[in-house]
Amino acid sequence: MKRSIRIASLASAAVASLILAGCSTTAADDAGSDGGGEAAERGTVDKILFDYPFTALPVYGAIVNIVEARAAEKGVEVVFTNDEMDLQKQVSQLNSYLSSDIDAVVSFPVDPASLETVAEQYRDAGKYWVTYGGDMTNQDATLQFSFYDSGYQLGEDAASWALENVGPDAKVIVLSETERQIGQERTQGLLDAIKETGPDLQIVADQQALTPDDGLSVTTTLLAQHPDVNVVVAAVGDAAQGAYQALVASGRAEDDEQTYVGGLDPNVFLLQKMQDGGFFRAATYFSLEDLVAQVIDIPLALGEGEEDASVDLPVTLVTADDPSLADYIAELGG
Repeated sequence: MKRSIRIASLASAAVASLILAGCSTTAADDAGSDGGGEAAERGTVDKILFDYPFTALPVYGAIVNIVEARAAEKGVEVVFTNDEMDLQKQVSQLNSYLSSDIDAVVSFPVDPASLETVAEQYRDAGKYWVTYGGDMTNQDATLQFSFYDSGYQLGEDAASWALENVGPDAKVIVLSETERQIGQERTQGLLDAIKETGPDLQIVADQQALTPDDGLSVTTTLLAQHPDVNVVVAAVGDAAQGAYQALVASGRAEDDEQTYVGGLDPNVFLLQKMQDGGFFRAATYFSLEDLVAQVIDIPLALGEGEEDASVDLPVTLVTADDPSLADYIAELGG
């Protein structure tokens, strides 16, 4: 079982457990030191490499600030790669740090399969490997945040809203993310919940979108084909921002009572629109600080000899009537 961390629920009740009951066992539960060959001896962690390739996302600045503050609090050094969402750059930069004095790496793989050999080399060199946002065969721990459950919660809310406010003939666009484990599980949760909660709802399109620009471009194109769409849900919150902007640009009023946009990992733009009464109506959310602090805490736990350091944070649904909405906006820098 994964290491449990208790945090306050973002809804009205406290979260009782961090383990997603229906989630499959992660590779970290089975990954020992099977990296092939005899690994170098490993000890405490004094220097951590954080490899987060999605530097163009609006949330990246807030992530860096939290990581640096947590590292200072714990008395360790942290350094960062700058992969620019490019797999070749990610591999190159990870290789450049392999012979350095870092003790652990926390990596969000652009393509996990392409990093297996790199991860194996890190572990053989006596360094800990923590996978952010998924599982790898060659890892010592993983940091996740209830991927399938977060998608399911949002899909269920969107479908219920559509049935109540539009009817069973409401039209839905799904902005998916299927290149990585996190996106695959979230997208599947979205689709499962929509089909189970509103089996007659019309999913008129399911297309990939990751960034605000992606969401804007894809949704603009789809609105030309389906101008009467009622619901857009996104497996990535930043894509939901683009969808919101596309709907407004198409002439949709921000207080339209038959329009729903929802997304996972919302950014400041989206939560402020929710606070202002716009049609961004729901998001699954977790404390960014609680999540990103694990970039430091998990490697330290491994260095202290903890064998089961993996974490799966819970999420909860946030809507406009959430009393802590202003706090979530502030946490994201708004």
